[in-house]
Amino acid sequence: MEIAMVCTRVNLLILILSLCSPYKFIQSPMDFGPLNLLPTTTAASSDFVAARGAGHSIHGQAQALDGIVVDMCSLPSEIALYRGGGGGGGGGDISYADVSGGAMWIELLEQSLKLGLAPRSWTDYLYITIGGTLSNAGISGQTFKHGPQISNVLQLEVVTARGETVTCSPTKDAELFNAVLGGLGQFGIITRARILLQEAPQKVKWVRAFYDDFGTFTKDQELLISMPDSVDYVEGFIVLNEQSLHGSSIAFPANMAFNPDFGSKSSPKIYYCIEFAVHDYQYKNTNVDQVVEAISKQMSHIASHLYSVEVSYFDFLNRVRMEEMSLRSSGLWEVHHPWLNMFVPKAGISDLRDLLMDNISPDNFEGLILIYPLLRDK
Repeated sequence: MEIAMVCTRVNLLILILSLCSPYKFIQSPMDFGPLNLLPTTTAASSDFVAARGAGHSIHGQAQALDGIVVDMCSLPSEIALYRGGGGGGGGGDISYADVSGGAMWIELLEQSLKLGLAPRSWTDYLYITIGGTLSNAGISGQTFKHGPQISNVLQLEVVTARGETVTCSPTKDAELFNAVLGGLGQFGIITRARILLQEAPQKVKWVRAFYDDFGTFTKDQELLISMPDSVDYVEGFIVLNEQSLHGSSIAFPANMAFNPDFGSKSSPKIYYCIEFAVHDYQYKNTNVDQVVEAISKQMSHIASHLYSVEVSYFDFLNRVRMEEMSLRSSGLWEVHHPWLNMFVPKAGISDLRDLLMDNISPDNFEGLILIYPLLRDK
């Protein structure tokens, strides 16, 4: 271990972690000196770096064997909001938030809603850092409409491998800007980001529709993402058994009378659920019930099995928190579990479904299998 490089401000717990872990140390991104991050042909090894936010990355992306793990949560949680429309702050007609890389999305949501604003693109779970998701992508049901979170960034402050703090954007040091977004911390550590904001709706009409045919399910998902002027969020999941049906319904407050026959162990019946949402901007005087009715008439879900409920915008975006608290109460939240994200072309989605069904047992499977469409041009 290179003791001379250990930050003097590190507390006892972090120091113990450093000494007992396979990486060299954990430190704040603001304590960086020059690092050798480039491959070398000499005997000297490079210092591999990983940015660790709230620790929700998969496949070791927040780890660096024999390298440096950067603790993004050590950054102060600072949020400054600017409303566009000539209201001062130098933002012109664009509303945005300047946020530290260690702040969590839930904190940005809470603060921006006080001004009636919110980011356009989200992840399903909000208790993760802004610098962390921007180092990956940040996808959810809004991605078809607004792109991933990395497509909604106006400017970054980055600590580079030379220990320099650089401000970059699409027009200033654009190569660094584009490399850092989704770069897994390998091209620089995000210490601050300027996030595009939009007017936040007061409420959301949250809808679930059930299917017994996979082709019809995916066709209706494609229908929904073809209506970005009406639909604001689209996701979906496979319903394998009672656990997957009720486990995914903890946060959905509507009383669903969907009690399907799941068949037998030797001959299981599989179902599918589309989840979509329509924002209710009350000042627009739009009747969201009529909007949902017009949309649903074009869909081919199981008759009488479309359910909707109106919730606040905050509760909708924070819906996974309820599932988290339920899992925590039963001691399951901290249990290690496999997780895999895959981008599958449209032509291969049916083959993927068949592969899944050939390799999992619906009668005892626990967990979520989310399937929802994205657009390449986003």
